[in-house]
Amino acid sequence: MYTRSVATWLSALVIAPAWANPTSTISSSEATAPTIKQGFFIDSPVTGLYYKTSSKLSGHTDKGSFQYRPGDVISFFLGGNDNGYLLTTMSSQEVLTPTMATTKPSRSINMTRLLLSLDSTPENRQEIVLANKVLSDPTFQAQLKRLDLNFLDDAKHQLNLDWVSVQEAVEHLNESQRYIEKNFASDEIIFEPKDVRFKNIIIKKKDWQGRACAFDIRYQHHPRYRPPIGEVNFTITEKSLIQHPSIGDYFQGCFLSLNHSVTEDIIEPIEKFSEWESLVGCAETGCTRNDLNGFSLEDYDDEGDWKYRSVALNFDPSTQLLMEKVQGLGTNKHVKHNNRTEMLWFTYPDSVDSEIAYQGVWQQTQYLQNSMKQSCLLMRHNQVLRLPVDAVTCPTDASLYTQDVTNEYLDMWWVNNDQPSAELAQMNVMVRWSPSPAEINYTTWEYLPAGKSWEQGILYRYQQDISRNRDGSDRIETHSISEFVKVSENV
Repeated sequence: MYTRSVATWLSALVIAPAWANPTSTISSSEATAPTIKQGFFIDSPVTGLYYKTSSKLSGHTDKGSFQYRPGDVISFFLGGNDNGYLLTTMSSQEVLTPTMATTKPSRSINMTRLLLSLDSTPENRQEIVLANKVLSDPTFQAQLKRLDLNFLDDAKHQLNLDWVSVQEAVEHLNESQRYIEKNFASDEIIFEPKDVRFKNIIIKKKDWQGRACAFDIRYQHHPRYRPPIGEVNFTITEKSLIQHPSIGDYFQGCFLSLNHSVTEDIIEPIEKFSEWESLVGCAETGCTRNDLNGFSLEDYDDEGDWKYRSVALNFDPSTQLLMEKVQGLGTNKHVKHNNRTEMLWFTYPDSVDSEIAYQGVWQQTQYLQNSMKQSCLLMRHNQVLRLPVDAVTCPTDASLYTQDVTNEYLDMWWVNNDQPSAELAQMNVMVRWSPSPAEINYTTWEYLPAGKSWEQGILYRYQQDISRNRDGSDRIETHSISEFVKVSENV
């Protein structure tokens, strides 16, 4: 496989081996209703996963299969209906996988660990059959909803399961790749990247020691301080790969180096990248799904720098968002240092409206240690207001939101933006914040865009405590998980 390096040119464009594009079997319902299509959730084909689409299609997956309409946003749940544990919400397409289901490298692998650990037929990993009798138990559901899949090793004691390891999950994802290559194929062009100007956003999640990379809210307006977020802008033409002026993607630990920003166009002949895959590799002919989706376990010598990590690549045709995640897998016989780096890349056309309009009414569902509660919030510029009474549904009348709770949500740092919108990177970074001088809090945000307008995803807030392990890595424990769903625009 072609190697990649954050320090060399366009780091985010060197991609894992490709997946083949699936061709779904035409269902009987498709014959009578052409707008309904058949898709597959593959982590091995999963049976018993409840799904619900934005066009009101619902049911349980059968050997991975589900129904959807073009343009649907789909949610998957562990349980008998949509009151079960929400596994993910994303744009529908013909093949969906755990690596597509989240922006977090560790969370996608841990999602596979959870599904494998719930498999009622562990002797046969060619299909995952969920134990729905267990999933329907209210006590088990309450435990599930307090589980943070971002940091499973620190939280898996909450469920009495025989947990599979990270290594087993990674190997299983590789097997899933081979399953897709064997059973699905398509030459359909889903994206044409030539002569398109792209934004490439880089988010450092952890450094090589496993220390969390957090943005300190106190320094948000300091002219020299930067969150652990980089950016590279580029265009692929018939003859050249052009990197445009940008702040760059060179990190020293968790900190972006401003000394490596790009101040003028850098033009390289396209022949230099003839062996590259992903957007560069398919720019001339157009990209199929197998060009822009994949998962691999890298374990090789990169000119004296041994690579041992997982690499996942996914493309959403609805949002036109290409997402790549890298996670170091620790030590092995070739790697003696901690090897815990986690990084995330978002790549999308510069013409895409990538700003998320945060202003408006949001419903918050908060999962605490022993309880769950819902509340209604109104987000607007420099302020977060709460509905002062309990409500099953959130009213859209802004005048009803009279309780000022801005100090409780200082981690929503995008409400301080000059524009009434949030950047995707702002909703996918860990922040350090202090509601009072004596209190230090950490929140990891996660938002996976869904739908053409990017506004149909679910915003996750993981409130956490951080302590230091003996090996120098950070121990991250989640004490509260919240889901935010946008109800309406500000009125």
